[in-house]
Amino acid sequence: MKKPSQPVGRPREFVEEDVLDAVMKLFWKQGYEGTGLKDILTATGLTKGSIYKAFESKHNLYLKSLERYEKIYVDSAVTSLKSTDDPISRLDEFLSAPIKNMSVNAPNKGCFLCNSSADRASSDEETRALVQRSFRKLSAALSSAIYEIRPEWPEKRIQQTAQMMLSVYSGLRIMSRSREDIDIMKDAKDGALALIK
Repeated sequence: MKKPSQPVGRPREFVEEDVLDAVMKLFWKQGYEGTGLKDILTATGLTKGSIYKAFESKHNLYLKSLERYEKIYVDSAVTSLKSTDDPISRLDEFLSAPIKNMSVNAPNKGCFLCNSSADRASSDEETRALVQRSFRKLSAALSSAIYEIRPEWPEKRIQQTAQMMLSVYSGLRIMSRSREDIDIMKDAKDGALALIK
């Protein structure tokens, strides 16, 4: 009688999503260079061997964290922008997110996507590809909402307006990190929305 095969190696003693959530918060707040292995081990409670066996490298862990951010935050924003609510309200909510984050005194870590764009995208091709993919998703969702408001506009103008709004959003996220005056940020948001009303 054939003996049952034995499992190869020890099974993982952690949930990958939980590890990525913890590490994502580190990279989001401290950046790639500012996050060391000791920080990662402390945040996850894992050993160096477990981290490298599961994720191979700090760089790969960063990329997976960015993908995790895309799945949780970017895809959620896209879903909201494509909902059945009033399109102006959807755009207003999207652009207001950085301002609301400041008004509740949340940690001023900005947007992981925007931070990664400034922190790693210019020097790392894989990071750049992930950042661009997320920005394309947001731009397409913004274009859809704008089209609902201004269906008479040519496609080029809709795309340009979507890119402008995405730029305003990114700028507001960066401004929120420096605790810029909320009224100034609201003026920027209202100015962007006024262009399509």
